[in-house]
Amino acid sequence: MNESQIAALVSENERLKAELNEVRASSNQYLQNVAHQLTAPLGAIKWSIEALKDPQVPIGRKSNLLSSIYSQATILVHLIKNFALMSNLEADLELGQFREKPEPIDMMRLAINLANDFQPQASERGNKIVVAESTFHKVFGSKKLAIEKNLVAQAISNLLENAVKYADSRETINLLAQADDRTVSIVVESKGIPISDEEKRNIFARGFRGAAARQKVAAGTGIGLYLASRVMKLHQGAIHVDAQGRISRFALEFPRPKLK
Repeated sequence: MNESQIAALVSENERLKAELNEVRASSNQYLQNVAHQLTAPLGAIKWSIEALKDPQVPIGRKSNLLSSIYSQATILVHLIKNFALMSNLEADLELGQFREKPEPIDMMRLAINLANDFQPQASERGNKIVVAESTFHKVFGSKKLAIEKNLVAQAISNLLENAVKYADSRETINLLAQADDRTVSIVVESKGIPISDEEKRNIFARGFRGAAARQKVAAGTGIGLYLASRVMKLHQGAIHVDAQGRISRFALEFPRPKLK
């Protein structure tokens, strides 16, 4: 082996070491974020249960505590589902290797169920989630959408969870359907933190969080929109954001042939 070959091997070895260190640092940061985000709802649930056991806490207050427990449990389940999905992606598994078979789904019913799941969390911030049922009747009628329910439900949940976190207080979060000649879409619309043009270009990248988002909610992994984009790619669809001032609209766009 001549000197140039040895130099090339040394250079490649240094490159691989640097890449490994970068992956380790990224993994450590990701695990720290996971631990932090799981700790918050678990701590809130523990505190609420302890308060429920206190005989001096009035009945009206206990009702609020039960609502808070439900809200925090919803957050916890949502986080765990995201982290489980992310773990599969990190292991370089394609979503198709663990997905369920697509089935016709009543999208208005799914939207209502997911809105109900996140309503307690929204109520704590003075917000309301409204499902625009008339838009679902107009778009879907008696038809259903052939999708993998659990994955699409997670994608919609990610949009709702973001809307709840970043919406202005006492604002309405709208969940609606729309369509054109080629596609049908599920849209989450809210008024909250602005999204710049530069942030719109990167918002679906893994780990990305905008400046305003970091300022309003310090903790976060930046994987929710990334996972939603992967789910939509699996369905031969796309995810789009339209942000004008403080109004943001995130749309999950499906090919019209999936209407059955």
